[in-house]
Amino acid sequence: MQENKRLPLIASLFALIGLPIFFLTISLYTGNWRFLIFSIGPAFGAGLTGLILTMQKISKDKRVT
Repeated sequence: MQENKRLPLIASLFALIGLPIFFLTISLYTGNWRFLIFSIGPAFGAGLTGLILTMQKISKDKRVT
């Protein structure tokens, strides 16, 4: 059975790139830079974890087939 790996890849890239950009725009709008500072760690943690796991799954499936 083939799994769809596009959705986890998009979700992890959104967590890695999209969330910091979103909080950057909020910080620019409000002038409160704590939004950006406190979002960087969790966004990178979630994004990199998801990206590493997804890329490992993709490379494992390519080796099998």
